[in-house]
Amino acid sequence: MSIDLFTNQEAQTTLLYALLLPFAIALALYPAYIAWLKANEIRQFVREEGPKSHAVKARTPTTGGVVFIASIVISCLALAAHDRACDWQRLQVLILALLCGLIGFFDDLAKIINKANTGLPALARLVVELLLGAAFALLILTVAPLKQDIVLHLPGGAHWPMPPWLFVCLGSFLVAATTNSLNLHDGMDGLAGGTSLLVLVAMAAILAGVKQPALAQLALMAVGALAAFLLFNRYPAKIFMGDTGSLFLGGLIAALTLASGTLFWFIPLAIIYIAESLSVIVQVAYFKLSKPYVPEKPMSRPGLIWLKLTKRLPGEGKRLLRMAPLHHHFEAVLAERGVPEWQVVAAFWLVQLAVCLSVVALFFLS
Repeated sequence: MSIDLFTNQEAQTTLLYALLLPFAIALALYPAYIAWLKANEIRQFVREEGPKSHAVKARTPTTGGVVFIASIVISCLALAAHDRACDWQRLQVLILALLCGLIGFFDDLAKIINKANTGLPALARLVVELLLGAAFALLILTVAPLKQDIVLHLPGGAHWPMPPWLFVCLGSFLVAATTNSLNLHDGMDGLAGGTSLLVLVAMAAILAGVKQPALAQLALMAVGALAAFLLFNRYPAKIFMGDTGSLFLGGLIAALTLASGTLFWFIPLAIIYIAESLSVIVQVAYFKLSKPYVPEKPMSRPGLIWLKLTKRLPGEGKRLLRMAPLHHHFEAVLAERGVPEWQVVAAFWLVQLAVCLSVVALFFLS
């Protein structure tokens, strides 16, 4: 694959600018923002069924995603002003991410108002995310100057033209899946911020390789903003990104993938997010299916399985994992061996780093 973007001196300067400007903006804004959140008691509300060790996090300010989102937007505007041009592809990706972040903001707001870890209805949020993904895909396919042919970039420089109907379905699924997976993943100090940063670095390299410089710049802006956020979110966290930040990041990563046709390369990059989501699905399904229940009338086995999965039946089921999502399982198991939270997070970072290096190496060597 091509690496011209990294060998051109002017392009290197632009990429460095895209990385450092949002970092500087976010770094300057966070101390005052954290102080304001504390003064107004805008804080995290932990799940009652979550790890007991997380009770101390209940006073930690949340909605930290607002600052890194703002720093990315300001940087995009500054870059557009410098170039005296608007890159429509970058704009559409940013708008989708902002809309996802807005859903997260209302979710955070509901929790703050309710003073509990209860936000927007899950089904309503999912429907909106599915619709946003489909609308984004249709926008790419039909609206000038955004209209473009959709191809899937494969190893060896091969391309596969994607049917429009499949692209719309993919857009709907990917936006909903990525936002919710990243939201589930955001459960320990520095966890989601660190893995997202690594994924976005890898995506920036791949986007440069498929000659999408504007999208590569946007990915690096997110990297710079997240690097500043992690200085305040690392253990022990002074601030959490909240649903505002996690849904924005999920929307941004999904939009970058869809707009660039890099789904083949994104799937392995997202292996941790996929594992987190599957752990929740499997845990819930096993808990429901393992409940001892005798129906009043004889039922077929498939019918009984469907009943257990779709109805809230009395009784207690069994659990495959100590706790879900997956990172809480490892946190609980390793805590019994004296392993602190930050080391569990570091292990996730190392796994994500290994995955990113492998995918990027395969991309450029194929």
